[in-house]
Amino acid sequence: MEQRDLPKTMQQASGIDHIVSNIFQFIQASLNSPNILSNLAGKFANLLLVETCIVVSIDAYGSTNQVGYWQKDHLLLTTQKITQLLSSLSLAQSDFTPSQVLIQKDSHLFKTIDHLVKEVLPGKSWLGIITRYQQKVNGLVLLFKPDSCKWSSSEQKLLPEISDSMAIAISQIQLQQQVHTKAQYQSLFKKISREISQSSHLQSLFNTCLAELCTTLEADRGIILMLKYQNPLKAKNRQHNSVKGTVRITSHWSDSDRGKSSEDEPFFSLSDSDLCQKAWRNAPKYLCFPADTPFPDLAPESAIDSFATDGSALLMMPLMGKKSSGTDSAGVLGFLVLQYNEKHHWLEDQLDLIDWVCVQLSTALVHHQTLNQVQSIVEERTAKLKWSSDVQAKLSAKMRQHIDQLQKLNQLKDDFMNSMSHELKTPLTSMKIAIKMLRHTELSPEMHEKYLNILEQEWDREYSLIKDLLTLQQVESGKLTYSPQELNLTQAIANLAQSFNTKWQMEKGLELKINVSKPDLKINTDVESLEHILSELLLNAAKYSDENTVVELLAQSQTTLKGKDIVISVANSGAEITPEELPYIFDKFRRGKGVTDRAVPGTGLGLTLVQYLVEHLNGTIEVTNEPTKCDRESSFLTTFVLKLPQFQPSIS
Repeated sequence: MEQRDLPKTMQQASGIDHIVSNIFQFIQASLNSPNILSNLAGKFANLLLVETCIVVSIDAYGSTNQVGYWQKDHLLLTTQKITQLLSSLSLAQSDFTPSQVLIQKDSHLFKTIDHLVKEVLPGKSWLGIITRYQQKVNGLVLLFKPDSCKWSSSEQKLLPEISDSMAIAISQIQLQQQVHTKAQYQSLFKKISREISQSSHLQSLFNTCLAELCTTLEADRGIILMLKYQNPLKAKNRQHNSVKGTVRITSHWSDSDRGKSSEDEPFFSLSDSDLCQKAWRNAPKYLCFPADTPFPDLAPESAIDSFATDGSALLMMPLMGKKSSGTDSAGVLGFLVLQYNEKHHWLEDQLDLIDWVCVQLSTALVHHQTLNQVQSIVEERTAKLKWSSDVQAKLSAKMRQHIDQLQKLNQLKDDFMNSMSHELKTPLTSMKIAIKMLRHTELSPEMHEKYLNILEQEWDREYSLIKDLLTLQQVESGKLTYSPQELNLTQAIANLAQSFNTKWQMEKGLELKINVSKPDLKINTDVESLEHILSELLLNAAKYSDENTVVELLAQSQTTLKGKDIVISVANSGAEITPEELPYIFDKFRRGKGVTDRAVPGTGLGLTLVQYLVEHLNGTIEVTNEPTKCDRESSFLTTFVLKLPQFQPSIS
């Protein structure tokens, strides 16, 4: 009788054993399929010959873990309708009696589902069962028919008979999903660990870890917030109701903006967000909400347009710093925020995973801050060491310079003593001999006159030496007077030429060649100083010229931007002045190498006085030494070029 009461659709199913056998075969063959729950719904609907079937996998918290559905008419259901139907249900373990399988018409759950079906799927009749595995609810199966087709008592009796098979099938799917989830977690562990070990850029680490975590957990949005306190010392005491500081959005990821990045880091005040304040006080514990919690929770005047959201589920996991002491609490560095657009219950393994990621990010952040501090200290100490090294190098260079100067001074002293000894002894010796000879009464008048001339010449030599020393002292002390007056330079040079030829033609066969641009070239200057300069330049040229050579003296007027200058050059052919000696030719008591050996008279003061007197006359003097074009390879042309203002006002 019972078998005859079954409708034709149920008679075609070949009984309970056939249905159970088909379910197990299907599960065994399709366990690795990504759409296994929807395929199971389709298989179950075909076996029972119904229009639509929804299979819901429920976790231990009563949350919808996964949904599969099949329908004969593709216009009947949409994903939006199924989401609307299931999101309104609250399937907690306490809602079901231990023996309940078929959803009874008088139960609260039936009334809730029936009300939702009439709103979402009007004109449909439904039948549902609750599946249990190991005495815990793990699934929900809903079958749909047109409202005109009523469910028979045989159909209502059949569903409880196959509920255990469906429970096992759903359990196998959940187990497979757990294995897949664990594999995803392990892959996430490896990726984040590798990123932490390889990435030296903190921002890149944040972006990568946040994207990988959100993708693995299928979150709709992820944010990493960093805190900057106005008073870091007070921030460690979280017993206060609030703390002042800034919240900066360091990294942001959303499912709709994958692959996009922004260089901007929006920020808001910590006191403007109640959720951030609560999460800060709740640290190191996390803060989570299963639904209806948008973030950031800012007032309209403080809102950040680019991060406005109507998110539902929210989790805020703190990023903790290190403890400074055993009794001190760790500071909150920031938060890792995850959001879902729909209702979401956070599973224990998900929380453990997020906590592990936060610990790794916190450790990397602390290491980065420590490394920056160490690097800053190293750079500071390196700068100090470099400064100290530079100072030591400068002191060493200064010391070497002083040593070189002392050595040069010692050499100058030796040269000066040798020159002065020669310049003093030689005239005195000549004078002594002349005096002895004059004591002889039998000297002829001619010899008597000769020795008197010797005495007079050597006296002039000694007087010139003393005069040079006194003039040098006057110049260096600034006491040398300056009395400019007009001088006929052509006549003055002619007078010097006569004296030069009288002495040096006889002694060395020298010839003085003069070239003056004008027959009456005049200059307004200190006459005594200029005559001393010209005399000393000619004397220097004569002493260092090779025998039987020509000394040239040229004088001309030259127009410049500042007025007119007199340019006088004195050139002679003689020994080389080395490039090392040339810059020091005007130094006091400085004489060229070998001049003493060649018995060239002098004290090394002549050219020094020349330079001082030239500067005294507001002029300049330069010297060059170049090889001559004559046949003698050892001959060099030494040229002194003197420039003086042609006209200067007299000083009263």
